[in-house]
Amino acid sequence: MLSWLGTSMLIRANWDDYQNNAIQFVAETSYLDWDTQFPSVTVCEVDNQDRIADVTDEIYGDPHDYNLDEVVKELVYYKGLNFYTLQICGDPETRNAACSLSNFTVFSDMVRSNCEQIFAKCMWNNKPFDCCKYFHPMNTELGVCFSINSRQTTAKKPEFFDMISNRKVGVGTFYLEIKVFSNIYVLGEQEVPSLTTLQTEILQISPQIRYHRYFALTEIENQAEVRDVSIVQRNCRFMDESYLNVYKYYSYSACSVQCRRDAQLARCNCSHHLIPNTKPEQQCTITGLECLNKNYDDLAVLKAPWAKRKGIVCFCVPSCTEIELSIVKDDKSGIDDNYAIVELSLDRLPSERFKRSVVKGRLDLVVSMGGTTALFIGASLLSFVEIFYYLLLRPLSNYILRRKPTKPNQKQQNHKYVTISYTLYVDLVFYRF
Repeated sequence: MLSWLGTSMLIRANWDDYQNNAIQFVAETSYLDWDTQFPSVTVCEVDNQDRIADVTDEIYGDPHDYNLDEVVKELVYYKGLNFYTLQICGDPETRNAACSLSNFTVFSDMVRSNCEQIFAKCMWNNKPFDCCKYFHPMNTELGVCFSINSRQTTAKKPEFFDMISNRKVGVGTFYLEIKVFSNIYVLGEQEVPSLTTLQTEILQISPQIRYHRYFALTEIENQAEVRDVSIVQRNCRFMDESYLNVYKYYSYSACSVQCRRDAQLARCNCSHHLIPNTKPEQQCTITGLECLNKNYDDLAVLKAPWAKRKGIVCFCVPSCTEIELSIVKDDKSGIDDNYAIVELSLDRLPSERFKRSVVKGRLDLVVSMGGTTALFIGASLLSFVEIFYYLLLRPLSNYILRRKPTKPNQKQQNHKYVTISYTLYVDLVFYRF
């Protein structure tokens, strides 16, 4: 009894250790000749008054109620709130007769600039390249953006531009000339811009200003065996382990968009029109936008499960390959050109990276449990199979043999030899197996 008690206690300790301490996450500084891939850069237009004026003149005629321009701007560049839209089009008794009450994606398609209208020039380490060959459209909850070296774009076979920094070529600098008011996001290849992206991480640009942002980058490397460990144990997901409807690949930011979409559907029975991969019948009409506006604090802000403030709880784990990016310095100065110049540079080559490795895998668990069982009760896997054999298989075979009819002229001694021979045959077959 003491042996069985000791065995069960040690086996449980090994199981708990396997569940809670299977992964080791450390900083690696032993090898510094790494090729560092420049992160994904996403450009999202945030305003275009000229295009809005042209579209509203086309739809409503000229002159028209110019409050409708603000309504169109609010719908095209949706940020979670709809003050003008509800004020002018919300009340059935006072709404403008020209208001659109559904199918708001039409305005976004008509107003937003295409790639050629956004980018004037692109260079990597002073070498120019075709912007629109590598900047592909990306559907986000902020509208259609354009991203380079991202997995989440709508392109079926996106071309990736080789932007490598190492000791041979030095730190890399990405140069852009942008003609519209926009926000720039520097993200991992699986991340997406969202309403909950920190404002400190967004570079807000305007024409006639030159921006230069320096940042430091730390990557994560995963041991191959990490994939064999469950998601709960490693507390992260690889990008191809996606269960999301809004994006093809998994990331924390993509998961938060999915969470917000599900919360909107649960609260208002619709989601706003810019969320990716939303069916037309699930997109909010003017009534749904009013519901989203009333519940803004509960739907647009993320909170921890234990927090008492308003917000939504999203049980999203990090991506296993996400990068850690920290802003070192921002420079800004005026220029005479009618476009913005943006330079994004690594402040320094990485001197460390994080490494996720397995310290207790399935084989280690089997070995430790087998050693514990052998130490305390002297048993092996074959011992447990023998229990099944002697208690079930052996008695069953003997019973079948006893029920087998014998010939009248056969002697009892022969029957005894046959019984022994049959039993030995069963034993030999079992042990050979």
